[in-house]
Amino acid sequence: MIRRTELYHFFHFFPNAAPPNVRIIHSGHACNIEEERYTERVYTIREGETLELTCLVSGHPRPQIRWTKTAGSATDRFQDSSVFNETLRITRIQRHQGGRYYCKAENGLGTPAIKSIRVDVYYLDDPIVTVHQSIGEAKEQFYYERTVFLRCAANSNPPVRYSWKRGREFLSQGSDKGVEIYEPFFTQGETKILKLKNLRPQDYANYTCTASVRNVCGIPDKSVLFRLTNKTASPSIKLLVEDPIVANPGQTVTLVCIISGGEPNPTLTWVRNAEELPKKSVLNGGTLTIPAISTEEAGVYSCVASNNVGNPAKKSTNIVVRGVNSTGHTVHPKSLVEPDKTTKYVTLMLEKWPGVQSM
Repeated sequence: MIRRTELYHFFHFFPNAAPPNVRIIHSGHACNIEEERYTERVYTIREGETLELTCLVSGHPRPQIRWTKTAGSATDRFQDSSVFNETLRITRIQRHQGGRYYCKAENGLGTPAIKSIRVDVYYLDDPIVTVHQSIGEAKEQFYYERTVFLRCAANSNPPVRYSWKRGREFLSQGSDKGVEIYEPFFTQGETKILKLKNLRPQDYANYTCTASVRNVCGIPDKSVLFRLTNKTASPSIKLLVEDPIVANPGQTVTLVCIISGGEPNPTLTWVRNAEELPKKSVLNGGTLTIPAISTEEAGVYSCVASNNVGNPAKKSTNIVVRGVNSTGHTVHPKSLVEPDKTTKYVTLMLEKWPGVQSM
């Protein structure tokens, strides 16, 4: 910052000098821009469009410009080429990039000039319908005289509105004594639940949930259909593998998981210790193949089946990969069942690893 005496001499020799001044203008694909109370400006844009903000500055000497942002993801970063330019441009903007954007201009005279604008990113994801029975009722099938809950949910900004249809019939609260529509208090605006009380023959039908943000930013409504039948059931699976699986390093390990029940037909996936699967693994339906397995790839692998009815089914197996000690021998883990019926692994056997000389 220039001292007062220096500032006096500066203006004496440079009478046209002026401190910085800024204002923000917009271009690109704004849905709406409005002035809010306390002079806050809000720029609304649809996810995937291009955000373009320009910082108009005045002042002499020419001020330096810098864009900053708050209220967004901690990992969100500008491209270096955009931070110090007058125009900030973000192509295919994503929801996490919403927040408040600041333009700061300074030239050493007076205090820096700062203006801000809040960017609101609008979006609507596909809705998902999940189905549940009353607690304590049988999980096998949805027979008569059972209460079933159909829950519809979609991520959105602004908040979504839901509507339900049974076949071609629009459902509303009070339109059918056997149907109740409500929003849980703790999830206001996040979901809409359709409660079918004591299932009747007409309740076995196609149900459509439509999610809408009322066409803001030109975002169309999205719908999902669920067919409820007397065979609708949560998933069940079987693992066609041993537990544990003991393998040598470099061996190919194949895990097979099959569907034994569930309507609609469940989808299968494999997960590993809440981590990503090995990059070289091959997943084909319910079969997971791990070629040339290593000790780092040992652990608990779980098959998970889901069809949005009830809770997902999950079964696991432990893969144990033999190690090689300093003498070139393979270390065999052998299971011991302790009195508390837990299985532990201890090194009990040594086997010569092919091609390695003993010390």
